[in-house]
Amino acid sequence: MTRRHVRQDDLHEYSDGSNWSDGESSSSEDDVEVFDAEADNGGYDTGLSDIDDFDPDDIDPEDAAKLFEGNLYPPEYYVQGIQEFKGSAFDGEDYSAGSTVLLDGIENLWNQYCTFIKRDPQRAFESVTLAFLNSFFDWLLSQRTGKDGRKKRGTTKSSSLGTYWKLYRLVYEKATGEKLDAKLNRKMHRVLKLLAKKHSLSDQKRENRCMTIDNLKEQVDTTLRTTKKSFGLGELRILCILFLLLLAPTGARPTSVLLLRFGDLRIVLARDPDGGPHKILIKFTLEFTKTYLGTKDTKTVTIPEVLFDPSLTLSVQTFLLGILFRHRAFEAPSLTCPERLTQLDIHPGEQELPIPLKASLKDIYIFRRAIKTLVGYEISSNKLISYGMMAGWIKRCGEIAGMEVPTIPYNLRYNAGNVFDRSNEVSDATRNLMLDHANSTPFQRHYLGRQIVGDPYAIIRGLKPQNTLVQASCSIGHSISKRRPIDLTADQAASINLHPTVKQLARRIEELRRRRQHSRGAMDEYKDAVRKLRSEKQRLKRALKQQIRDEWTDKQAVVDIEAQLNGLGLVEDSTVEASNCLMRPAQKRLVDALMAPVETSIEGQYQRRDAAINAIVAYCAVVEGPATCRTKSSTANIVQQSVMGDPPTSSRLYVAVMSVFITKDEERPRRCFLCVGEALRLELDDPRIDKLIHLFYTSGDLTKHFRRWHLANLREDDKLQCQVCVMPLDHKMHFQNHARRVHGTVS
Repeated sequence: MTRRHVRQDDLHEYSDGSNWSDGESSSSEDDVEVFDAEADNGGYDTGLSDIDDFDPDDIDPEDAAKLFEGNLYPPEYYVQGIQEFKGSAFDGEDYSAGSTVLLDGIENLWNQYCTFIKRDPQRAFESVTLAFLNSFFDWLLSQRTGKDGRKKRGTTKSSSLGTYWKLYRLVYEKATGEKLDAKLNRKMHRVLKLLAKKHSLSDQKRENRCMTIDNLKEQVDTTLRTTKKSFGLGELRILCILFLLLLAPTGARPTSVLLLRFGDLRIVLARDPDGGPHKILIKFTLEFTKTYLGTKDTKTVTIPEVLFDPSLTLSVQTFLLGILFRHRAFEAPSLTCPERLTQLDIHPGEQELPIPLKASLKDIYIFRRAIKTLVGYEISSNKLISYGMMAGWIKRCGEIAGMEVPTIPYNLRYNAGNVFDRSNEVSDATRNLMLDHANSTPFQRHYLGRQIVGDPYAIIRGLKPQNTLVQASCSIGHSISKRRPIDLTADQAASINLHPTVKQLARRIEELRRRRQHSRGAMDEYKDAVRKLRSEKQRLKRALKQQIRDEWTDKQAVVDIEAQLNGLGLVEDSTVEASNCLMRPAQKRLVDALMAPVETSIEGQYQRRDAAINAIVAYCAVVEGPATCRTKSSTANIVQQSVMGDPPTSSRLYVAVMSVFITKDEERPRRCFLCVGEALRLELDDPRIDKLIHLFYTSGDLTKHFRRWHLANLREDDKLQCQVCVMPLDHKMHFQNHARRVHGTVS
């Protein structure tokens, strides 16, 4: 039985028009070795050819009975197994979970269409015609709303239509037990071309542009420095960078890196054959690769330490060791800080010293998401960061860096494949192994850059090719600009309210608002209308932002050209802020440690590395504040306070602490005592203090905040403590009672 798989994170390989194999895989001759007659037979020379000499009368009946005494089950067990065995369960293909999602989606659409035109789905399969298929796919491409009335983006690529057709053929085969007629299949390809033209589907494939090492450095630096993107917990920012650094040299599928566990790592102190100090080797095994046509063999990648590394921001060892020390992952109980690594040596006559990790962490994911706690965030026990979450972080940081095209994890996979292909140090077989390809065809079809990385005109003229320049111009970072807009301005966002659809939904909400008090049905309609309005505004804002970004490059180029030709020169953009001045104190310490200059001595280099690792460990526990670009009123409030002559932060914090207690007139406080308690743990110049000591408009608003942000995230194993009163709280009831009696916060 063949196991066939459509990977979700690499689906573009299919949707780009590649052939999806329908062939069956046959078992190899090695599969029958388990039945080899020459296997160990306890030292006897009896073979299958000796069966002719067998005489049942030569065996004593009692000895024959004892021969079968060792079986676990009686004969009735096996007779029952034969009778209850359902062979029909093995008639179809064995698909992976990702493939099943796609196939079920097409089957559900087929059922919806048949219901829509009042036809039985099974009979429609059995009597399918070219006209019926044309109508079905025309209906499919015309879908604009999905589940619960949510608006779909719609199909835009003809390659996606080809993928739908391949999925349908498999669904048809599953439903009827037969493959689709070959003649009908050939005719349908012409129908699909006409449908693609009718619905204006694009034939252009997604650009497989590469993220070079210089682009990667810019991406990592932006991820480290930016405050326009908040990760909630500092460790998530570190994990986002570590993901990029592990993906870049391997060319692996992004999901296989995300699924790495601590048990897949092996840390080794190795002796350098070329001489010099010992180096730390990081070996990680990528086990969860794509399983199309069978599970792939695991592969292990080794990354040696780079001494005197000019950029610690690209050091895998620095970031990974930071995560390991953060979670005290080493088996040796005394190995608790990076400074201890320099005290280790290798036994004479041996080549390496393994540095084992704790067995209890073997099945724990490295890339785990954060969970909301009573007063902040903490890393989850073993809840994996999804591919969508990681891809969203990378895309956002790429926008902040000034990238013109969206940055995706596959940019690094494309780059690794193309670099391996050009390198004399990597054979085609090794490249295919790194990319998990059976041969070179997938690389040539989907990974080889469509922008030719070479200087063909110089070659035919006999000149020296300018390959470095051409290679840089074909990367995603060559058009980088810090001036490129990354968010809508207030006026641009407000212009969405003038859109006819938004105005129509707003009028509908006003009408339902007047009726909701008198009808339960009207209340449900009101909530649904509010949700639709919110979704429509978000969709329009995304579309407007993308339109502005797409048009900005050429428009800004014209402005720059005109300014220079008119003698104004290159005009600096005042909206571009220096990211250094915006960084929070803990974030600035992290960046300073990773940007430390290269030392001249090996001892100095070790100190530089250890300081960077300690900074990463410290930053992992930091609860990040809100992103600066999304804060609407904090800057204005700070300016207003400074004009009115408010006291400095330390005094304002003292006033905030005193305001969270019930006064004699029994007026309920309007500040959250838990948030104020968190502010007491921060440094006085930390900008998060203003957010934490925020004064709510009413005590009722404070109650809503307390329930949604604190009480809803309270877990049974949380250790409760009031930081303001400096007292432990025994349980949830004690916590709520303390909040009401002492701080006037009703829950």
